[in-house]
Amino acid sequence: MDAAPNTAAAKYPDAVQEFEEMKLDELPERKRRKELPRPRHDIHLSLWKTLKSFVGKDLTRVAIPVNFNEPLTFLQRITEDLEFSDMLDKAAQDDIPSSKRLMYLAVFSALPFASVAKRYSKPFNPLLAETYELVREDKGFVSIAEQVSHHPPITCIHAESKNWTFWQEFKMESKFRGIYFKIIPTGSVHFKIRSTGEHYSWTKPCTTIHNLILGSLWNDQEGVVKIVNHQTGESACMFFEPYKVTKYYTSIKGEVYDKDNNVTMLIKGDWQSYYTYKHVDDTDWTHLWSLDNDTLEENKKFYGFSPFAIQLNEPEADIAPTDSRFRPDQRALEYADVDLAASEKHRLEEEQRARRKKDENAKPRWFQPYEDPDTKVTYHAYKGGYWKAKRSGDWDECSKLF
Repeated sequence: MDAAPNTAAAKYPDAVQEFEEMKLDELPERKRRKELPRPRHDIHLSLWKTLKSFVGKDLTRVAIPVNFNEPLTFLQRITEDLEFSDMLDKAAQDDIPSSKRLMYLAVFSALPFASVAKRYSKPFNPLLAETYELVREDKGFVSIAEQVSHHPPITCIHAESKNWTFWQEFKMESKFRGIYFKIIPTGSVHFKIRSTGEHYSWTKPCTTIHNLILGSLWNDQEGVVKIVNHQTGESACMFFEPYKVTKYYTSIKGEVYDKDNNVTMLIKGDWQSYYTYKHVDDTDWTHLWSLDNDTLEENKKFYGFSPFAIQLNEPEADIAPTDSRFRPDQRALEYADVDLAASEKHRLEEEQRARRKKDENAKPRWFQPYEDPDTKVTYHAYKGGYWKAKRSGDWDECSKLF
């Protein structure tokens, strides 16, 4: 982020106009795949033997054998948050109290951990300027993601629906200490309701993966996620407690506060399986969401992907040539051709290194630094133009990556 912040970037009305010109509600609902082309390959390598020489190092700079990858990039993994876009739809309703909006957003902030709770394969690291678009006419949103920095890795996403805008810059610090690997997100997540202009933001909790040497892998979350309404001063908190604090580490509680910090609503559940809520003066809890665990069990042979994740890498026409769906290493892994996946992964990484040495690095096209007027924080935000380029088929300024 060495470029100067551009406060003219990420013009919200321009992004809205792009979305409206797509006429998403007029698109026919497409039939999407229900499984990957091949079941997952068997892993015959020891994770610990592979990682032990990297203890204390930054794993974002380490080339992990493709055997430990899943056939998605991190651009697609960050897009997986939108599997739960129905919570955003509920939060953007006109006829609900502000406390309920915050309750829906608080639950949304925690929901992505449920669908990846038992997935320990690593997404592919995106190449600099690699992109991923998703058009979900059935869910009423579109999204575009881009890798804006390789070292340190920074991934950005911007999504539009008729009632809301969602955006995120994901970056992180990590700690690898042999028996565990800890991910410490340092970016921020944002949500804006179109009808009211209310802007909410939050950060993600820390995730720790345990038992890298012996036993079965498992993970816990740690930290307080605070969702803030920057216009009203209202907020909500989700409390993640790790195993070192409680053996009931998948239990989760949440609270919604008014502008004077009085508790108005309560949330409780299990971040792997369900959520309930109630108003602070009520006796009974209302069920909000449950995980479809049967489907995840059925999809164990497909990396434990949810139906939404299975569809993310499905080939599509009329997408940018920088889209993750065109990665040959990832596509080979989908077909369980590990040798081809490994050789293609190595080729792409070497070509990127060569571009960097020649000072011919690919340049991110769709996001640029932006100073948020509400948080006063500078992050990469969508600057517009992607969906216009898609409609015209003009990808001339896109880098050649694959």
